[in-house]
Amino acid sequence: MINIYDSANQLEQNLRKTEEYQELKQAYAEVKADELSYKQFKDFQKAQMEFQSKQAKGELKDSDIDTIKSLGEKIEKKKVIMTLMEKERKLAQVMDEINKIMFKPVNELYQD
Repeated sequence: MINIYDSANQLEQNLRKTEEYQELKQAYAEVKADELSYKQFKDFQKAQMEFQSKQAKGELKDSDIDTIKSLGEKIEKKKVIMTLMEKERKLAQVMDEINKIMFKPVNELYQD
């Protein structure tokens, strides 16, 4: 019988070797090297999590939307952060494709 966790662990190791992951890792290192950019990035991440939490609870206010927009506008001016976000998107595409492959048996099962 196959140990699916061995396959998952191998996939994790292979993901670390992809060009997309390596580029993301480099882009993150560049953001961390710029103290102001790193702070702005972390502030934006924190605000995003709070925004999503409030949205899920139905507690979102106009001021929350204004805050996230303002932070977004600030980071859009930082090339190093925008590069990081582009690398995140590229890796997310790879992971989405992997997810589709992994769930193919379940999807096929439910198709009539």
